[in-house]
Amino acid sequence: MEEKLVDRPVLRRFALALCGLASALALLASSAGAVGPEGGLDQRGWELVSPTEMNGGEVEIPGAPGAAVTAAAAAGGAIAFGSAASFGVGVGAPPVSQYLAGRGPSAWTTSNLSPPLLSGTYAGGAYQLFSAGLERAILDNGWSCREGGACAAENQPLGQGAPVGYRNLYLREAGQYKPLITTANAPALSLAPADFDLSLEVATPDLGHAVLSTCAALTTNAAEVPDGAGCDPAAANLYEWSAGGALSAVNLLPAESETSPGAAVAAVSADGSRVYWEAADGNLYLRQGGTQTVQVDILAGGGGELQAAGEDGVIAYYTALGHLYRFNAVGGGTIDLAPAGDVMGVLGTSADGSHVYFLTGSGVYLSKGGAAATKIATAADLSNVPPATGTARVTPDGTRLAFVSSASLTGFANNGQPQVFLYEAPEKRLLCASCNQRGRAPLGPSTIPGAIAAGNGPAAYKPRSLSADGARVFFDSEDAIVVPDSDGAPDVYEWQARNTGGCQKAAGCIGLISGGRNGEASFLDAGADATDVFFLTNASLLSQDTGSVDIYDARAGGGYPEPEPEIPCNGDECQGPAPAPEVPVPGTATLSGPVNPPLRFKKQKQQKKHKAQKKHKKKHGKKSKHHKGGKR
Repeated sequence: MEEKLVDRPVLRRFALALCGLASALALLASSAGAVGPEGGLDQRGWELVSPTEMNGGEVEIPGAPGAAVTAAAAAGGAIAFGSAASFGVGVGAPPVSQYLAGRGPSAWTTSNLSPPLLSGTYAGGAYQLFSAGLERAILDNGWSCREGGACAAENQPLGQGAPVGYRNLYLREAGQYKPLITTANAPALSLAPADFDLSLEVATPDLGHAVLSTCAALTTNAAEVPDGAGCDPAAANLYEWSAGGALSAVNLLPAESETSPGAAVAAVSADGSRVYWEAADGNLYLRQGGTQTVQVDILAGGGGELQAAGEDGVIAYYTALGHLYRFNAVGGGTIDLAPAGDVMGVLGTSADGSHVYFLTGSGVYLSKGGAAATKIATAADLSNVPPATGTARVTPDGTRLAFVSSASLTGFANNGQPQVFLYEAPEKRLLCASCNQRGRAPLGPSTIPGAIAAGNGPAAYKPRSLSADGARVFFDSEDAIVVPDSDGAPDVYEWQARNTGGCQKAAGCIGLISGGRNGEASFLDAGADATDVFFLTNASLLSQDTGSVDIYDARAGGGYPEPEPEIPCNGDECQGPAPAPEVPVPGTATLSGPVNPPLRFKKQKQQKKHKAQKKHKKKHGKKSKHHKGGKR
């Protein structure tokens, strides 16, 4: 059989044509579908969360002076944020307005949650905390009355039952405002509105219980330390509020029937049954069931400082003189986990309190179930502690710890730049989540945000930088860790564990969350399962983003199709359609005769062809010499 050879230049041109066709098809597919980070993980698509029209404003940076609460729903699909501008539906409340964005089938929509307050009646954002699902929130209705101000006008009640003119906290749910302090649950309130102050200290995840602080006597068993016309702000009382409206004093010492002012709250269990607090005498106490108080730090001789407690409040950890103690509220036992006395703080605990990670002068340690601690890393930055505000994160089951260290823990040359590390307890393995896997030394730090405070009180929120299963870590980096990051600006990254989302690298995989090409970006928050990852950026990543500082969601398997670009008009096309012919008015002159013949495209085409053949013959004759022999 004769072999047929294909000319190499022809083959090369054919291959190039196929490549061009493949590129064109890929471009067509990307233009019709979602747009996401180049080389990203989890097939994430960007979605513009904040509105395209923001009345000349922008999304405020979390933690900035006067910023509102920024928090994502644990289940994803929603995020709360703030802006100094008033936009969206509702009434704005300068200087900060609170918004809630929710994901829809074709776009994100934004609602304005700002209450109808008098302009400037509060220094920071009105909202203090949101529930885990963002369906409820606690907000502050303003300052105490200013000198010469009219209290009733400045502090209008937002809900029924609130004492008129007083600063108050409200639970917002389904668009309704429920006062936490009412004329019914605070019968001992005798201070004038101008002398009364109140703050939210801590609350349960569902906001079903909250601990409030004020020097005023709100209940009949509360003591009040006078100070001029008001009370001494340093002599605070603690009160637990429940969703049913009940208010009970917390800071009662054992066997005492009246409060001991000067208390500070430490933690509250998820069901509100246990509240840890520190008294003016410097000791640590536990109030249980609203009826019993026990001293927690007896073994340490007093002076204990609570570090963390399990969600049910049974297991708690506190430090005293460099020692770390494990307290069991049910068993009644206390264990010293650091006899050497060189503890610098706790990084975090598991949800049930069984696992605790802590930092000493010699490194990071893990203790499980009260057993002797095991060293897991040689160093960690102090920014990781304490658990309430530090940068470290622990998974609910306690098997994964994410933290920041400027030391070289895995052999990678940090050059003194902080890097993000992940410890996997089951594998007893320490990994560097932010280290450049090409071996290049970092040019800038990689960081995890700590707790973000908002409003006027001490309550704060910690974004979910670590997914609930510990398989993903989200962080900011000023270093170009992957090739697509070329803008020399801070960007948001994702680290993914091996055998997760298609990653097969033993050290895990790293990908961009933000753009990496044309602007700065910072991590905001994520859902617990990391389907939604929110970030703030000044880059316009999608065509509908016309500028400003916006929130984006890098959603796994998400993203909305980009709108088709408008085709510009050309020449006469810009004039628009021709006007419709005028309908003849009866009685005016009209033309009569046969109607226009129907259009016959085929016949006209044949006529044009015939004329062209006649013209060709006239010019060249009947046949050219190349056609006489039938061969060329």
